[in-house]
Amino acid sequence: MIIRYIQGSYNTTDLIIVSLVMILALVFHNVFQAYLASRYGDANPRFAGYMSFDIQRHLEPTGVLFLFLLGFGWPQPIPTNSRNYRGRGQQEAMVWYGGPLAYLIVALVATLVAAIFAATESPILARSFIYASGTAILHAVINLFPVFPLDGAKAALAWGNPSVRRFIQQITAFGPFGFIIFFFILSSLGVTGALQGFFQGIILSIIGLIPGL
Repeated sequence: MIIRYIQGSYNTTDLIIVSLVMILALVFHNVFQAYLASRYGDANPRFAGYMSFDIQRHLEPTGVLFLFLLGFGWPQPIPTNSRNYRGRGQQEAMVWYGGPLAYLIVALVATLVAAIFAATESPILARSFIYASGTAILHAVINLFPVFPLDGAKAALAWGNPSVRRFIQQITAFGPFGFIIFFFILSSLGVTGALQGFFQGIILSIIGLIPGL
C-alpha cells in the first residue's frame, strides 16, 4: 500500500482507510476461523484466545509489514488439532476455507459502506472503501490457491487428495521463490484478475439488491 501511495495511486485518505480495514480484516479472518473450528469441535483456537478481537493476538509482524508495503499480508495462523474433526478432514478444510470467506465478508461490508458514501455524495470516502474492498477480495482470491502456507493449501492437505498434496509439496520445495513464480504466472495469465472480477461482480450484485444504493 505504501508503494501505491508513493506512486500516487493512493492518496492519504485511501492509505489510512485501506490500512484500517485490512487490519480489521486480518483479525476477522482469524476470529471467523476460530469460530468455525469451535463449531466443528476443535476448541484449541478458542482456548488460545483467537475468538477475541485482541489485535496483538492476531497480527503477525512480517505479515503486517508486507501488508503495508505491498498490499498483501497475513495474520498469525490459528492453532488446530486435526484429530478433533470428523469426516476425513472435510470439517477442518471448511475451517481453512473460512479464511477466504472472511475476507469476502469484509469486502462486502466495505463495498456497502462505499455505496452509502457514494449515495451521500462523498466520492473521496467512497473511493477509499472501494480500494479497501478490492484489497480484501485480493486476499480472498490468493488464499484460495493450494500454495503453502495459504488457507487453500491447509484446506487441501486436510481434505487429503493425494495429487493436490504432491502439488503442494512440489511448490513448497522451492520456498518463497516457488510461491512468487506461481502467482506471477497466474497473474500473467489473468487468472487472479478474473477471480477478483468474479467475486467483485457477486458483491456488487448483492449491494444492488438494496434499495437506494
